Amino acid sequence: MQEQNSKKITEHRSGQDSLRSVFRHIILPLAVLGCGVAITVYLLNTSPEAKPQKRPPAATLVEIENVVAGPQKTFISAMGEVVPAREIELRSRVSGEIIAIAEDFIPGGYFSAGELLLQIDPADYRLIIRQLESEVARVESDIAVEMGNQRIAEKEYALLGEAVSREERDLILRKPQLEKLLAARELAQAQLAQAKLDLQRTEITAPFNCVIDSRKVDIGARVNESTILAHLVGSDAFWLRVTLPVEQLQWLNIPGTSNEEGSLVGIFSQGVNGMGSSRIRYGRVIRLAASLEEQGRMAQLLIRVEDPLSRLEENSGKTKLLLGSYVRAELEGITIDSAVGIDRANLHEGNTVWLMREDNTLEIREVEVVFRDRDKVIVTAGIEEGDRLITSTLVSPIAGIPLQEVRTVEEMTRAAADAAANGSQEPGHAR
Repeated sequence: MQEQNSKKITEHRSGQDSLRSVFRHIILPLAVLGCGVAITVYLLNTSPEAKPQKRPPAATLVEIENVVAGPQKTFISAMGEVVPAREIELRSRVSGEIIAIAEDFIPGGYFSAGELLLQIDPADYRLIIRQLESEVARVESDIAVEMGNQRIAEKEYALLGEAVSREERDLILRKPQLEKLLAARELAQAQLAQAKLDLQRTEITAPFNCVIDSRKVDIGARVNESTILAHLVGSDAFWLRVTLPVEQLQWLNIPGTSNEEGSLVGIFSQGVNGMGSSRIRYGRVIRLAASLEEQGRMAQLLIRVEDPLSRLEENSGKTKLLLGSYVRAELEGITIDSAVGIDRANLHEGNTVWLMREDNTLEIREVEVVFRDRDKVIVTAGIEEGDRLITSTLVSPIAGIPLQEVRTVEEMTRAAADAAANGSQEPGHAR
C-alpha cells in the first residue's frame, strides 16, 4: 500500500515538473514576444509623423559690376594699308652720261629737299654756254654799230627837209634794222639762259624730303628726258587707307577742307599688342574717298601719319610704318553725352542684359544700343546708373532665379578689416 502511494506521489511530481518546463520554455517566451510585438505596433502607430519639406533652390554664384553712366567716347576699329602720300618717278630734264651718284642713292636712302642725287656730265652744256655768250656779244656789237648808223640817218633826214610818210621816215631812220638786231639779242639771251638752266639741271637734286624706293640707273648710264632714274617716296608723311562700313562714318569727324581737323587715329602694326606709347603711332583723318572700295563696297578713309619712318628726334624709338603694311587702326569718334558703356560680352541675344534685382534674383532686361564696336557697346535706354550688371556666364538664365554675388579675396579681406575696425570702436572694446 505504501509502495503504491509512493509511486503515485512520484508520478504527480513528474507531471508538475513537465508543466513547469513547458511554461518556462514555450509559453513564457511566446508571451514575452507577443508583448514586444504589441509594444512595437503601438509605438509605430502612435509616433509623430515627419512631414516632407520642400528644399529651397540653391543660389547661383555670379560676378557683378555697378553700372556707371556718363559721357561715352566712341571708337571704331578698321584695317588699312600704308601708302605713300607723295611719290614720283624721277626723270632727268637733260640728256647725258651719269658721272656721279650720291653715296646714299640706294633703296632705303634718305635725302632732304635740294640734296644732290645724281650728276650728269656738264661738259657739253658748258661749251654751249660759251657759244651762246659769244653770240650775245656779237649781237650786242651789231646793235652798237646800228645805233651809230641811226644817228647818221637822223642827221641826213634833218638836212633833207622833205615831208615823207611815217613808213618812209622809219625806213630812212633804219628802225626795222634796229628792231631786228634787238630781237636777235633777245633770242641769244634766251638761248644763253636756257643753256645755263640746262647746266644746272645736270645736277639732279631731291625735289622734297624723300626716301629712295627703287633705283633704275648707275654711273656710266646714258639718260635722256624719258629715262626713269629712281622711284622717290616722300618721307615727311604717309597715308593710311582704311575701309569701314558706310554707316559708321556718322561717328567720325571727316574734314571737308584742309583747315578742319579730323578724328584722331591710333595705329597698331602687325605683331604689336598696343602696350606702351612707343608701340603706337597716331594720325588724323584727312579725307573721305569719293568712291567705295570695289570688293566689299566699303567706305575708304585717308589718314595722314607724320614722320612715319621715325626720322625726327621726338619720334625716336617709335614703331616705323612701312609702305605696304596692313595695320589695325582705332578711330576716335564723337562723344555721346549721357550713356552707359558695357563690354560686348555682357550683351546677350535680343539686345538684353542680365541684372541682379534688390531681392537678389535675376532680371533679364532689353536695352537700346546706339553704338557697337569690337569690344564695347553703348546703351542709351533700358539700364541706369547703380544697376547691378551680371558679368559672369549663366548656363540657364531664367528670370527670377536666386543669385549670390561672388566676392573676391580682396573684397572679403577688406570687409573683414572694416568689420574689425568697426568692432574695435564699439563700447566695451575701447581702451
